[in-house]
Amino acid sequence: MPFVTRWLLLGAALALTSCASLPPTISPSTPEIHQEHLDSLTGIDQFQLKGRIGVQTDTKGFSGSTQWQHTADQDTVALFSPLGSQAASITRTTEKVSLMTSDNKYYEATDAETLTEQNLGWRLPMRGLSDWVLGRPNQETVEASQWDDAGRLVKLKQDGWEIEYSQYIGVNQYQLPTRITLRNASRLTLKLIVQQWQLP
Repeated sequence: MPFVTRWLLLGAALALTSCASLPPTISPSTPEIHQEHLDSLTGIDQFQLKGRIGVQTDTKGFSGSTQWQHTADQDTVALFSPLGSQAASITRTTEKVSLMTSDNKYYEATDAETLTEQNLGWRLPMRGLSDWVLGRPNQETVEASQWDDAGRLVKLKQDGWEIEYSQYIGVNQYQLPTRITLRNASRLTLKLIVQQWQLP
């Protein structure tokens, strides 16, 4: 399937998921409201999600589905082609990051960004993504941010990435993102649609 067609299908999937979620409303807010929302997320130290992912660079692209299991000590990210076959599996532990390709080739590195760029052709920002996907900044310096009237992030600039949140959904007592777009200076765009959240 041509990459442009896969990208359009990802956009169609985005439109379908919007029925179950509400977009953030940008209006005047206060640091107190932001902090109240961020405080509500501090209890989340592990999660599972299923969704759709789209990747676009100047020379490469990927579109398919993903499953991610996250704990403080380990991440396991599986990437699947549009037809459902597993394209890659990425595992992060406290000691290393490993990647298994669809043809059973195994690679290791000290960080996921280097590993995925060398073997997939694009960078997966695992260092910050486990926080960003929850709609919160990580521990690095926040360069810029924009919040909605409920204290939820709408835009975030951090660690060389610009992250936009266009949809949230209620999961238990939390408000979690379902549509996230990440861009960096190397003209890499990642789009993530979370179709299912699972929390402990």
